Formats: sequence, structure tokens, C-alpha cells
Amino acid sequence: MILPHQHPVHPDYSILTTRYQATWQGLLKFEIISQFGRIFLGNRAPKMPDQNLLHLGCGTTYLPGWVNADFFRLAFWKKPQPEWQLDLRFPLKCSDEHWDGVFTEHTFEHLTPAAILALFKELYRTMKKGAYLRICVPGLDQSITPFLNPADDSDNAKEMRLIYGNLATAIWSLTQNWGHYSVWNGAHMTDFLLNAGFSEAKEVAFGIGTDAAIIKDNSNRKNGSLYMEARK
Repeated sequence: MILPHQHPVHPDYSILTTRYQATWQGLLKFEIISQFGRIFLGNRAPKMPDQNLLHLGCGTTYLPGWVNADFFRLAFWKKPQPEWQLDLRFPLKCSDEHWDGVFTEHTFEHLTPAAILALFKELYRTMKKGAYLRICVPGLDQSITPFLNPADDSDNAKEMRLIYGNLATAIWSLTQNWGHYSVWNGAHMTDFLLNAGFSEAKEVAFGIGTDAAIIKDNSNRKNGSLYMEARK
């Protein structure tokens, strides 16, 4: 059943989906994998031959020449595998001043604000002086403004209206769908980054940034996303 004005491009955006609903079985499985992984698979951050560039929360997207990092994969026989497996809720097994740059896309919204602040402090510790962190997350402003401003005729507004159908569904998806635990706009994330120690933090646009080496934005996520960069 689809509610009135619910015409998502993918069933996962339907407000009636239960695919990403948290269950005690799923949460328990996640914690067991995390505990096992941190004990037996929790290696230290690798070093690369040239630059040490970190792709944090890589999923199934592997950037050549980067350290691709993601949650523990117990199916070790499946290839490819991330070069670094970890649980982002815990301190990074990484030396100080290690990373030349960090890129992450649609990952941080799966952590609580407290976990994000702790992770930002860890990234600040492990990044080299002057290095940049590039962040892409679902954007609060980008997702709800199309419904607050009916005159907005941008590509972003058109896609958000097509995906969500109405404001309530957009807010639900940001806050409750896909295993999300936090919601971000530019001002909110800037406060967190500066609090973690970064010397500069600002909102940028898709494909735009100071360090071209870490701009790896996925065009499929251009609309509805917030893009940030921070400098140590």
C-alpha cells in the first residue's frame, strides 16, 4: 500500500518500509560482530606507498590507492575487502599525524552526535597538519527546503519532491530511516568540527573543495546531500 502523495523512486524511501527497522536481534548481531572484530580483526591503520588517504565508511566503493575503511567483514573469503576494518564508535587504531586527507560519504549520519564528536577528535589527532577532511551526509536543509519553498525549481528540489512526496516523509527518512542516528546541516556540523579542534570548517558544494585529491563525490548523491570540508 502506498499512502497519498507517496511516490518514491525506490521502495526503501516508502514511509511504510520496515527493511531498516531496528530489532533486538539485529542490534545484538551488530554488537557481537563489533566485539569479535575488535578482538580478532582490529588491525592498525595501513600505510600506502604514496599518500595516506582514508576513505572512511567505504561500503562497496573502493578507491584505488586509498585506505578503504569500513565495519568488520566476517565473510573474509569475499573479495575485495576493505584495507582497514573498524567500528567508528571506538578510538582509531592509528598513529598521530598519519593521514594526508580523509573522505567520507553518507556514513556519519549512522552515528550519534556524541560518537561523531569523539570521532572528529580522533580524525583531528590522526590527520597531518594542514590536511583536509571532506564530508558528505544527508542534508537537513537540502531535504526539507524544497517543501518549505514551493517556488524552488532547482534540480535538488525536484528530486527531493519526487523521492519523498511530502515534508513529513523527508523528516522521517532523515531521522528514522536507513539506520540514521543524527541529522546535520552546515552550521551544526561546523560547530562540531571546530569543537573537535579543526582550524577551519565550512560548507561547500558538490565537486567543489580546496583539496582536489579528496573530492570523490558520488554524483548519485549530489541532490539532498550536505558537503563540508575541514582543515586541521
